[in-house]
Amino acid sequence: MACEIDDDCRKVYSNSFSKFPENKFYKNIRDITRLKNNLINESQIREQIKSKIPNHDVLCAGFPCQPFSKSGAQRGTLDKIRGTLFFDIMQIASVKKPKFIILENVRNIAGPRHKETWKLIIESIRKTGYTVCDIPMILSPHMIPPELGGTPQVRERVFITCKLTGGKGGTKKNNIITNKTYQYWSPQNWKINQFLDSKIYANKYRINNKEDMWLAAWEYFVKKIPCEILPSFPIWIEAFQEAPFIHSKLPKWEKEIRIKNSVFYCTHKLFIDNWLSKKWGNFKMKVEEFPASRQKFEWQARKVHPTAKKRTIKNLFIQLRPSGIRVKPATYLPAFVAIAQTSILGPKICKGKYYRYLTAIEAARIQGFPENIFKLSKMNDNAAYKQLGNAVNVGIAKLVAKKLLSI
Repeated sequence: MACEIDDDCRKVYSNSFSKFPENKFYKNIRDITRLKNNLINESQIREQIKSKIPNHDVLCAGFPCQPFSKSGAQRGTLDKIRGTLFFDIMQIASVKKPKFIILENVRNIAGPRHKETWKLIIESIRKTGYTVCDIPMILSPHMIPPELGGTPQVRERVFITCKLTGGKGGTKKNNIITNKTYQYWSPQNWKINQFLDSKIYANKYRINNKEDMWLAAWEYFVKKIPCEILPSFPIWIEAFQEAPFIHSKLPKWEKEIRIKNSVFYCTHKLFIDNWLSKKWGNFKMKVEEFPASRQKFEWQARKVHPTAKKRTIKNLFIQLRPSGIRVKPATYLPAFVAIAQTSILGPKICKGKYYRYLTAIEAARIQGFPENIFKLSKMNDNAAYKQLGNAVNVGIAKLVAKKLLSI
């Protein structure tokens, strides 16, 4: 059985597993775990789960990390999770008793702000009869070597692995995987160009004229500024002032950035003033006329360009973030989230003439999916990027399953 609420995902899933029975592919799990009139009748719901969900050995699920309800404390743990998708998962587990459960969620669910949520999740799993570890299992594909399923993408996720004990669950540490397990693997070993198509000429992947203008201005800055080592702090055009704009309500981190930018500006004032006076691209715009987020620049490429010699952004990858333009070495990529933040490849990475975006096929490879997964469903790139941004990395999921099932 499978369940997927997103229509585009359902289409890809159905075409990828053409023999999968339609009557075992649900759009909303609550068609099973809730009654139509939305009344709470636990015995009826249990019968519904029992009849509609097949017996199974492994239950895999993800659930939104919304705040868990604090109401209904008189009913204990179950009432605190009622209304969340996690509650529906536990309902299924309590009726069908699969041997194993694999749950996945974002990194923050095991963070300091969600201590009570994490405690509640673990307590709920144990009360349902499963052994589970207190320690969060946090994995990212960029920290795992390729032979074990790793890929060059930062994608920290929490995996919760559970094994049926039949009675009250307890703590188990045997199936815990951590990034420390693979300390011999350095994420700097990745080379993103090994996952790329060397010849992509389609205009739809090229950056647009405005993006090209922004990068041309910063490329000139990076190459021409008479500075042996570029600063590691964010460069802010608005903070290029002889006397930094500081007031008491500014947070400490912003004060520091503004002061550093002021010192940097005063040191290179002649070059910077000349650079700011130039007009760029077909739009003939000055840098100070760029959108605010494109007037900020983060240089994170010291390992590739430790000094000014042959310094460029053309052999780096670029992120156009809300917080500014960030450039990094072409080793591993940030987590895929959406088309708006899809990584831009410098022309020297993909051996072309132009900056371009990562293609959906390339992104699928980095997520561990078959290259033709979206082509089979005639899925457009926007839908593909969205799905990849929401997907679980295949290699990591496989690694977790093998460890849990002791394969």
